[in-house]
This record gives sequence, C-alpha cells and structure tokens, in this order.
Amino acid sequence: MENVLKNYGQADSTSSFDDLKALLTYFLRNSTKSLGRTEIMKYVYTFEYYYLQMYSKQFTNLKFNRYYYGPNESMLLDAVSGLQEEGIVDISEYHNYYGGLSYRHKFVMDPSGCSYDLPNRAKFVASFILDRLGNENYEGVINFAYSTPPMVEILKEEELVGRTFLGRVLDMSKTGPVFKSTREQKEEARRRLKAQQQERGSDQEYYSHLLNQYVTYEDTRRRAISAESNLSE
Repeated sequence: MENVLKNYGQADSTSSFDDLKALLTYFLRNSTKSLGRTEIMKYVYTFEYYYLQMYSKQFTNLKFNRYYYGPNESMLLDAVSGLQEEGIVDISEYHNYYGGLSYRHKFVMDPSGCSYDLPNRAKFVASFILDRLGNENYEGVINFAYSTPPMVEILKEEELVGRTFLGRVLDMSKTGPVFKSTREQKEEARRRLKAQQQERGSDQEYYSHLLNQYVTYEDTRRRAISAESNLSE
C-alpha cells in the first residue's frame, strides 16, 4: 500500500522526454493563436492537473514548482528548444510592455513520421485545455492555473506566513477526484453523446463531458469544503 501511495500521481517509467514534445507539438499545432512561454507552461500544467483527475497519474514525469507567475518546470523549456532545433516550432522574441524580452511560439512543420504522436487519452484532455483556454487572454490563462488546488494550497499558506515560497514543488496529490456521476447519469450522457454522431466517437465526448462536469462543480465543491472546514473549527 505504501508503494501505491508513493507512486500516486506519477507517470510510469515508460514516460519520456518525447511525451512532452508530443504534447507541446499538439498544443502549438492546434492552438488558434501563438503562445508565449508563460502560457505554454500553464497549458502543460493544467493539462497534467486534469489528466491526473481522469487517470490517477500524470502523463509525464514533470514536477512543477512555485515560480513568480505560478507553476514552472525548466524541462519544458528544454523540450521547446528541442522542437525549435528540429524545425517544428519557430520562436521569436520581442520587447514586452515592461522593457524585457518575451517569446512567441508558433508551429511551423509536422515532425517526420509519428515520433511525436499523442495518445488518444492525452488528446482528450489536451483538446479540453485548448477549448478552455483558447479564448482567454494572458491574465485569464494565469488565473485558470492559479485556481487549481495545488496552487490554491500554496497561495493560502503564503498568505498566512506573509511570504512567497518560490521554488517549492507543487503537491499534485491535492487534486480531487473527477465529479462522479451516478450510473444512470453516465448512461444518459453516453446515449446523448452517441446520438450526436460526432466524428470522434462517444468515448472522447464522454471524457470531455466528465471534464466539463468537473469544471461546472468546482465552485460548489470549494464552497462545501469551506463550510466543512468552518464546522470543524
């Protein structure tokens, strides 16, 4: 049991650097806009958060830490640089509003063969993230990442002690389970989704439905947890 708990939320040993490259390629290929470095970081972080909700483990072995603008992982930058060297991604720099340098990332070429093909389960969650954040501005993307339980926990602790815990690894196990539907609700959802006869099939729609339910009930769940905490004080 101890080993199970120790490994909870972590990707298995078959995960590789190429998994991350496949995820980045999928995001940049299908994004309707060019993405900045911070936005890419938050796309991958929130993907891992929701992937963990669905499958009880992360897709990659990334370990995010608390940085100035939320979750951060240096390995992600290495992966992006690798895609640039392979000619898959173009990175352009520009001077931002504060006088510093910022970076835009744009997909320019498909990788040869299927070396960076994303598995279907990962595509389900990645598509959800693209749909959820595609119309958000920079601030909206940041706020979405900050609203996840791992970040909420550390922000509350920072508020209590009056300082920022830069560099602390985020505890992804703080994520809660996906909102559980009753068997009847699941069957009804499957029938409804099947009736839509969309090209990708009912399984993908079903997972998307669960993710949408999770977002819908997040606020209710937070209020319930807060009320329970107040009663126990």
